[in-house]
Formats: sequence, structure tokens, C-alpha cells
Amino acid sequence: MKKGLFLIFIVVASIGIAQENNTWRIGIQWGGQDNHAKFIGGMDEANARFHQKSFGAGSFNVIGRYDINNRWMIQTGLGFNSFGFEFALAENYSFLGKGARSSTIKTEFVAFEIPLMGFYKFNPNCRNAKWLVGGGFASNMIGSQTINKSYANKTEGATTPSRYLNSRATSANGGYLMLRFAVGREKVFKKGGILNATLMFNAGLSGSMAKATVNYTVDGQDYTHQFSNEGNYVGLKLAYFFRPLKSKIFKNTTPKAIKVSSQNN
Repeated sequence: MKKGLFLIFIVVASIGIAQENNTWRIGIQWGGQDNHAKFIGGMDEANARFHQKSFGAGSFNVIGRYDINNRWMIQTGLGFNSFGFEFALAENYSFLGKGARSSTIKTEFVAFEIPLMGFYKFNPNCRNAKWLVGGGFASNMIGSQTINKSYANKTEGATTPSRYLNSRATSANGGYLMLRFAVGREKVFKKGGILNATLMFNAGLSGSMAKATVNYTVDGQDYTHQFSNEGNYVGLKLAYFFRPLKSKIFKNTTPKAIKVSSQNN
């Protein structure tokens, strides 16, 4: 009886290993990231009410992974990634009300991306979950675009209310190279699917993807600042990979394991 259970364990283990040898999987990945822009010009002193915030961006990708073996994996895909700017002026508020505490304008751009990354997979635990670390590059492509945003407040500068808070942002047409590093955790299910969560660090290598000039008026004084966005972000991405596509090694390995167990019995 013990011998039979041991052989069954060998068969199951062989199938699991085969699913991570020369195997392709297709998956869907989505996530959110904290996109950062940096100050590059204009007035270097800002009013205390003004805030330049990190932009809450998002991404969606159809990805493919090639598991070379139980240690190494390559990942690529096609998708969309957003980035942009967010500016705000703090406002007076009431403790009894639920009104906004700031006047905010957001500008969003969308880039088409093609990532290419390699991952090292650590040993799985008893629940078939494991850690991964990886790195690589991504090519982002965007078109030329200009977006104007404004927030008018008639109580400030009644003669020119649109000056209260406004911005003009432009993206530069072309391709931009990104450097990426990732730390992930994933679980392989019995039917072959994989649920993956990855903390990703992304740094632009090709300079500014977009620039923004923000203008605002507080207490009768005009302010102007300029910011640049290179696509830098830290984000959390979730992915689900479907069952592995059939491969020659998967076909050849599994029957052999079953055959050995049947002969021993």
C-alpha cells in the first residue's frame, strides 16, 4: 500500500515538473501603479496650498510566459500602460460637510507596451506557491498629443477665473525604453492555472515621455511650474495564466512516469 502511494506521488510530481519544462502559457495581467513626475522648470517656490501628486495609473496586458524549467521563466506580451500628471490646490472645508478638500486636475496619457523579462523561480512550498524575482525591459510607444485642463473658481481672481488652476500637457511621439525589476509570488493550481502577484519597479531610460506646465493664482499672485514624466512607477500587478499549452516534452514525460508506476505494481 505504501509503495503504491509512493508511486502515485512520483507520477503527480513528474506531471508537475513536466508542466514547467519547455511550456507556454497565455495569461491576462492588470494592475495599478504610482507614476511619478519631476519638477524641471518655472518658479521653484510654490504656494503652500499647491500639491503636485503622484499619478494613479493603470495597465492591462495579454502576456505569454515560457517556462524553460522549474527554475527559469521568460515573459513577454502586448498591452497598454497609462501615465500622467495630477495637480491640486488645498481648499477650506467644513467638519460637518463631505465636500472636497482640494481642487484637482488630472491629465492622462496611454502608451502601447511590449515587455520582455526573465524570472528566477524559487522552490515551491507544500501548497505549491513560490517566490519569483526578475528583471528586463519594456518598449513603450506613444503618439503626439496635447491636453489642456482647468479648474475655475470665481472667488479667486474674478476677472480671469480660469487662471485659478490650469495645465497644458504634451506627449512626445516615439518609442521609449524602460528598465524593470520585479518581485512576485505565485500559486500553481491542480488544473494547471497560475495566479501571480508581482510588485514591479519601472524606470524610464529614454528621457521625458510627456511634459506639463501648470499655472495657478492664489491671493492675487500667479505661479507657474513645469514637470516632466519619464514613465517611472512602482506598481502591483495581478495576473492569471491559463493551463499550459501542449508541448512535446509534456506529452513524452507523463506517459513514462505512468508506465514506470504500472510496472512496479
